[in-house]
Amino acid sequence: MLGWITQNLATIIIGTLLLIAVIFALLSMVKTKKAGGCNCGCSGCKGCSHSGTCHHREY
Repeated sequence: MLGWITQNLATIIIGTLLLIAVIFALLSMVKTKKAGGCNCGCSGCKGCSHSGTCHHREY
């Protein structure tokens, strides 16, 4: 078991770092959504053609 861990240590470290990055990204999206923000990456929905379908409020 210890031999397998030492042989795959780089993969384990990179996988753990990627998992942590994904968790932080998801937490950020949840925080933004709870604050009433937009997670689609736009700065505003006024000129967006999909503003009526992706948000329940009117902007």
